[in-house]
Amino acid sequence: MVKLSEFIGELVSDISDARRIADTNSAELSQSYHADPFLKGMPVPHYTIQEAEIKVPVSVNRVVSYKQNNDFLVTLILSTVKLKLPQLLTNKLMENYIKKREKEQYEKKLQAAADAVTDMQLNDVNMTFENLDDKTKDDLRLLYANKSNDITDLLAVDMRDFLNSANFDVIKLLDIRDKLIDMLTRIMADKLADIDDEKKPVSEEALPALVAEIGTEMFFEFAQKSESNKGIFVDPGTGKLNEYFAKDNLMFLSLKVKEQDLDIVIENDGSAGTQRFLSLN
Repeated sequence: MVKLSEFIGELVSDISDARRIADTNSAELSQSYHADPFLKGMPVPHYTIQEAEIKVPVSVNRVVSYKQNNDFLVTLILSTVKLKLPQLLTNKLMENYIKKREKEQYEKKLQAAADAVTDMQLNDVNMTFENLDDKTKDDLRLLYANKSNDITDLLAVDMRDFLNSANFDVIKLLDIRDKLIDMLTRIMADKLADIDDEKKPVSEEALPALVAEIGTEMFFEFAQKSESNKGIFVDPGTGKLNEYFAKDNLMFLSLKVKEQDLDIVIENDGSAGTQRFLSLN
């Protein structure tokens, strides 16, 4: 199933490609004509597309307007949280743990330099995430993945309660992002509290900045999903129309494409009349 806009756009694009291919062939013929003494004086074939008309039956499967209903938005946001947040959280926790260890190492080296310790003693604080063995890395990733799944499950419940009572005539995606950040800050602080200090991925002071970063990335996921689900979704597969289509949802599109003009005409089913739907020039 595709959007009507994508379907029409691809048809117009293919007609433009046809003109490009014809011009390319004419250019190649021109070179061969010029090199042939018998063809040199003859006109080179050059075709133009004055008007192309395509008539297609289209079955309308779904229409999602820019003012989407509440149930649709709730489902979209919750499914995005469940699908995207666990992996995003795990990756962010791992990245933050590395930054935390590097910061600790830097502070220890500064202190060691201030204390004028020996090179042998400095080696004792030269431990970073990259120096950890594979088992330790795998254990950390598993720990953070489990925590991320638990956090996502709790957040999904709270978000569902919030969205089911939200007024979508007033609330915006930015408001939903802000609410997600508030909830996520509280849930993460609780779920990460029982991790040993050595394995804790983020300090209490750094948690708000990390959650804000995650919230911003989730906002863009919401926006992308919301935009991609708007439009008129159609089935232009004429081979299946007789078997699957609902007659009330069927319309015939006539596309008339000129050099600088595009007319889209919808024909009324069961009559000879036509109605201009859109003209671009």
